[in-house]
Amino acid sequence: MSSGISPDRPDLQNSSLVRICSCISMPAIHRWTKTQTLDLTNQLMSGIRYFDFRVASKLSDNDFYFCHGLYGPKIVELLAQIKAFLIENPHEIVFLDFQHFYGISDEDHKQLISIITQTFEKRLVPYSSQLLMDRFTLNYLWDKRQQVFVYYREESARMECPILWPSRCLPNPWANTMSKQTLTNFLNENISIRPLNSMFVTQAILTPTNNYVAFHLLTSLQNDLADDCNHSILNWLKDKSSGPKGPNILMIDFVEWNNYELPIKTIQLNESIENIKK
Repeated sequence: MSSGISPDRPDLQNSSLVRICSCISMPAIHRWTKTQTLDLTNQLMSGIRYFDFRVASKLSDNDFYFCHGLYGPKIVELLAQIKAFLIENPHEIVFLDFQHFYGISDEDHKQLISIITQTFEKRLVPYSSQLLMDRFTLNYLWDKRQQVFVYYREESARMECPILWPSRCLPNPWANTMSKQTLTNFLNENISIRPLNSMFVTQAILTPTNNYVAFHLLTSLQNDLADDCNHSILNWLKDKSSGPKGPNILMIDFVEWNNYELPIKTIQLNESIENIKK
């Protein structure tokens, strides 16, 4: 299930109740922090091309781990899955967003960046300070054999490796709400003002409060919030189109929901704008 509570949730790490009642609390924490069922390989095979990484260290070893309330797989394992997919699919492009870091020192950042660059090497798309995203057409990237955009949201560490992309090139606003109506209002407002010269993440997710989880320990994020949220987002997308004033990258929980309907719909939005261009 996990190798323990991760440092992105110090409230849970420091909770005596969680420690005393671990046989109840740990399964509940797992149900409420798990946002995907599929591993990265199966997500890639299902059309997912954007990944949000939250990286944490451990005192017990020198590895880096994915985390979201609980420790997950090692980062090197996740990157290896992505690399293997890209080798088999040389025309596919992925976006890796290293968004949050926990217990990561300056030296750790250097080591992590080294792992990223050594894993993908010439497949990395180098940062362009001109921010002309329309320059990076598929044909351009295919000619260069570049497949990986890496966004690294620790600027001082990123400056040591300027090939990585800064936060400002991938706005990622978070609604932090449990209300579907508040979420859709938030998404509409932010899409209307999104920058035209960068990629943009639409975080189409609901976030439970600690109090809500405490009163719903026997349910889960998926059953209580995510499935209903995904249905709402599918309706929200009906009058949307791809392009400067539409969704660019769509972030959702449980991508396999309703037989992958949201990834399919997102791909169709891109296909529709291509048809308009023709």
